[in-house]
Amino acid sequence: MSILKYIDLILIVVVSSYIGISKSKKFSKRVLELKNLKNSLNIFKTKIEFTYEPIREIFLEISKIVYDDKENIFKIFCDNKNVENITVSWNESVQSLNSNLSFEDKEIISMLGKMLGKTDKSGQISEIELVSNFLDKQINDAEEMKTKNEKLYKTLGVLGGLTIAIILI
Repeated sequence: MSILKYIDLILIVVVSSYIGISKSKKFSKRVLELKNLKNSLNIFKTKIEFTYEPIREIFLEISKIVYDDKENIFKIFCDNKNVENITVSWNESVQSLNSNLSFEDKEIISMLGKMLGKTDKSGQISEIELVSNFLDKQINDAEEMKTKNEKLYKTLGVLGGLTIAIILI
């Protein structure tokens, strides 16, 4: 066999492994995103409880503290020009968020927008706590999926590449 054929086989294994690893990372990213959201909600709850800052200012601060001003739901919300209706603006932000979150995760996050800015301080705090409790369940589910599927995708990537390489030999 020529050197080029060996290089091709090694390349197949490497690319296949890379695909498996990149697919497996989506599970870790989902867990991290959910934990960041939970942390953000804790900051939001504290700010609502102890300050009288407007929601947009709180969200800008959360965007800087938790996400280092990278693309996130709070930054999208603040950039949204729909200032009239906070609920619509929040839901648009949730839907336009490009992330690893599942449909169910986004539905839970959308729940927060229903009462955002419409109730008194205690009503908003209880709504934040409710969404936070739902996020706890989603985090647990995401961590279970991560432990179950992350190793599976990595192994499938490597074994798939090796299988193709063996067949081509």
